Amino acid sequence: MKVLIVAPNWIGDAVMSLSLIQALHQDNTLRFADGRPCEIHVLAPPVTAPVYQFSHAVRAVQVEPFSHGKLQWRLRKQVGASLAGRGFDMAVVLPNSLKSALVPWFAGIPKRVGYSGELRTAVLTHALSKPSKKAKPPMIEWYGQLGAYSADVLEFPVLNVEAGMRTEACAEFDLQPGFLAIAPGAEFGPAKRWPAGHFAEVATEFLLRNPAQRAVLFGGPKDSGFCGEILGLLPLDLQTRACSLAGKTSLAQAVALMSAASQLLTNDSGLMHVAAALNVQVHAVFGSSSPHHTPPLSSKAKVYYLNLECSPCFQRECPLGHTDCLKKLHPKMVSEQLVPASQGV
Repeated sequence: MKVLIVAPNWIGDAVMSLSLIQALHQDNTLRFADGRPCEIHVLAPPVTAPVYQFSHAVRAVQVEPFSHGKLQWRLRKQVGASLAGRGFDMAVVLPNSLKSALVPWFAGIPKRVGYSGELRTAVLTHALSKPSKKAKPPMIEWYGQLGAYSADVLEFPVLNVEAGMRTEACAEFDLQPGFLAIAPGAEFGPAKRWPAGHFAEVATEFLLRNPAQRAVLFGGPKDSGFCGEILGLLPLDLQTRACSLAGKTSLAQAVALMSAASQLLTNDSGLMHVAAALNVQVHAVFGSSSPHHTPPLSSKAKVYYLNLECSPCFQRECPLGHTDCLKKLHPKMVSEQLVPASQGV
């Protein structure tokens, strides 16, 4: 069987969707007549497309040309027409929008699976009802249900970085394996972001314990200011052993570099899921979001969550104005769990 996956727009969601993709790839009922496994192609926006290039379960990735948030009916019809003769048997639409379901419909793919909503039931052949917000399962199970896979079938997402790519990325940014990676950004909003001083305190502890290593901050261009704030809070004699790559790497480079880290200190973010899928030690701080719904999926991940009475609120900014879920999560809770740089690689 040949399957088209319409990918989500968030990096973390893209990583979590790999559990479904891996299950499809391993599903004996979807094999071709000659015994080959299911052939999976992914149609993804530019921001998440690189994630799928690191999965052995994905045959090919096509970057969609659409502008974020725009319907672009004619362009979607053109893309659908370009896929029409390529023999797809099934499409699985991961985003919940109408526009995301249009391309498989225009392509005439016989089986089109997705969750119902936003007036798109008519363009899906198999529209599943969404669980209620209270009953909403972990994200990998949410995606897994689109393939009729139960939780016990779904494996943790896996990303694979070739040794040569890792070496090349480290050389380009003058890094040695074993550094502490820090992903302090939170695209959703400040209610998911640990204070700068807390990040700096943990980074300081790591640098003092590992005198031959560095702390490296990751993120997009929007995170550069916050990363700079963290660097400025480090003791002066340690600042030369820390650097910010926020806005300086592509996602593919960030993935390759992350595979060389001894561990990652992070908020609930896309890079948290990337590191978990790379089997890197993860220290994940949760504030307004839920570690039940979007946990780092790895046996090497540690979650730090106070579970206050007001948590999780899922708000961009603290509705009570104090963000105690993050401020009261003391850096010592994390620094006590740091692994030696040599142990994490």
